[in-house]
Amino acid sequence: MESFSFALLFDLLCCLLSAVFFWSTLVLVIGLIRKGRQHPVAGRKLRFAVLICARNEERVIELPVRSILDALYPEDRRKVFVIADNCTDRTAEAARAAGATVWEKSTPSSGKGDVLAWGIERVREQGGFDAVAVFDADNTVDSGWFDAVNDALNDGECVVTGCRRASNVGENVISGWYAVYWAMMNELSNRVRTNLGLSGKLTGTGFAFLLSALGADGWCTRTMVEDVEFTIQGNLAGRRVAYVGGAGYSDEQPVTLSAMWRQLCRWETGGWQVVRIYSIPWIAKLLRKPSLRLFDSFFSILTGFSVAFIHFANVIALVIKLYAGHPCAQAFQMFAGFVLLVFVMGWLTAAISIALSDRKGRPGLLPIVTFPLFSLVLSASALFTLVFPVRRWKPIQHGQCIPSRSLRSPDA
Repeated sequence: MESFSFALLFDLLCCLLSAVFFWSTLVLVIGLIRKGRQHPVAGRKLRFAVLICARNEERVIELPVRSILDALYPEDRRKVFVIADNCTDRTAEAARAAGATVWEKSTPSSGKGDVLAWGIERVREQGGFDAVAVFDADNTVDSGWFDAVNDALNDGECVVTGCRRASNVGENVISGWYAVYWAMMNELSNRVRTNLGLSGKLTGTGFAFLLSALGADGWCTRTMVEDVEFTIQGNLAGRRVAYVGGAGYSDEQPVTLSAMWRQLCRWETGGWQVVRIYSIPWIAKLLRKPSLRLFDSFFSILTGFSVAFIHFANVIALVIKLYAGHPCAQAFQMFAGFVLLVFVMGWLTAAISIALSDRKGRPGLLPIVTFPLFSLVLSASALFTLVFPVRRWKPIQHGQCIPSRSLRSPDA
């Protein structure tokens, strides 16, 4: 009887965790129905300081530099700064040869957040810039990225993120999974939330913000996911992240299980850090000054963790039922039902996001059909890092999947 009570408790837990999806699903449906605001073409051209953080990226660093310099935006309104972070290769020389100004950082860095803080402080000291744009060393930027972002920033937005794609989408099924994942982030998270006046979420690169959005202390993040942390900081301050679909860019995705696992574990460790550090300030601010945007701000983080705990609770419930002597068929039926639900949701969201996404960088059928496997690995990394968090930030090596070293922008 006691075991049965535990089994019932875990069944209820699965149902409660599933309820987290109600809000996200509601946001998704309404956000897809409602059309987003079109930003008018701005006459004012903001001056961008473009920061590219790089550690031993000589193989790829010219890709973002040249694609940014080839953009249609006026040359005198953007300047590219490559932050060579403790590099031991020819990153600095390659970046200079491509046309960037290089700042070499030799002090220790615990992560990308430290590098950005160091670079943004130098930008503020120089003066003369209105906004900062952030890219990674493996990015290629569409020629219209700056114009689209400039229009949004001149139309009342202060933090914007672009449309992220996988540059190596056809390499294998793993890079294809990432292409589906970024399409979901673009279309079913950031776009729908922007349409509703809520806040999207930064995804590490391809974003920009007005310098006026920073406080006196500048960039101050301390977790492994500086992008999510900066998003939450802005939400607490009353700002949002707006999605700009016309600001397209591409970057290289992992192609091995080991690299994927390492990256996902870093993401999930950072997610737990954000939840631990900002949950109480978030609740306090929500109680003091309720707002729909602030209410929604944590859901994009909690939804992923909820999926992980649904899987975990489902497995525990199965074990308890079998131990208590429940009929195997009945126990496995309930277990399979939850698994099927999660898989069906994975297939549906993958198919819808790809159908809505830009045709550039679309994956083949196999990554879409097998995408729930990526979700399982993501859930496993969330549970794993709750017990065994990543202790040290390690950059992922780029340039392994560039077939021709083409330096042309994706839309050239």
